[in-house]
Amino acid sequence: MQIVLSILQFLGWVLLAAVVVVVFALLILLFCPVRYLVDIHWLEEQWAKFRAHWFFHLIRAKVSYGDDLIYGEIHIFWKKITFSFDLTEKKEEEESEKEDKQKETKEASDVGIISKIKGMIERIKAAYPKVKKILTDEKNKEAIVHLKDEILYFLKVLLPKKSKVDAVFSTGSPDTTGQLFGVLACFPAMYHKDWKLIPDFESDDMYFKGTFWGKGRIYGYEIVGIILRIIFDKNCRRLYTIINRFIKWLKKSDNTEGNVNG
Repeated sequence: MQIVLSILQFLGWVLLAAVVVVVFALLILLFCPVRYLVDIHWLEEQWAKFRAHWFFHLIRAKVSYGDDLIYGEIHIFWKKITFSFDLTEKKEEEESEKEDKQKETKEASDVGIISKIKGMIERIKAAYPKVKKILTDEKNKEAIVHLKDEILYFLKVLLPKKSKVDAVFSTGSPDTTGQLFGVLACFPAMYHKDWKLIPDFESDDMYFKGTFWGKGRIYGYEIVGIILRIIFDKNCRRLYTIINRFIKWLKKSDNTEGNVNG
């Protein structure tokens, strides 16, 4: 009997230790923030740097851009992972692919293009009543408003808590430059004391020159809260079901049209 009690006591301590470890891990995930720093220099010399770390720098990442080269390092405890992308080679590949597509477009018949356009118009006409019904439903409207608020809050969570901007820009035309500046002026960030964004109304070229610096932190409980609020909102769940059915209907109509054309 004493042996059985000892085994049960041992299992109890093991179970308690497992619970403590799980609770500790959850607390770390929820309340230990991911801290990041962004530094962009876009003048004659163009480069950008991004650094982030989590859990006392035991997990950290660093990405840099310069001279059309992206280089990154990811450290997970003692493991180091590196990667790099040469954008010069990628641009050459994109240009060759663009040339191939242009050749294919030239070889394609006008009849095929017109038939594709007609098919697209027919699909839009068929889908319009269903989309209108989805958007005009009162419960769906409430779900959309809720999702909009959660997306705005998510952006607020992601954006830097401290930032500094010093930049000059032009769209190449005084009127469109003014219009763009007017749109930007609608955002509260434009009135930040460390933000200086100056429009150039005299330049005939489109350009952007300046620097940006920002740092922030993201807590896990904020992201989890957003997800849970959306999941437990019955209107959001209802809208998800409706959209899922609508996508299936679109796929089914596309397959039916393909079979008929085939």
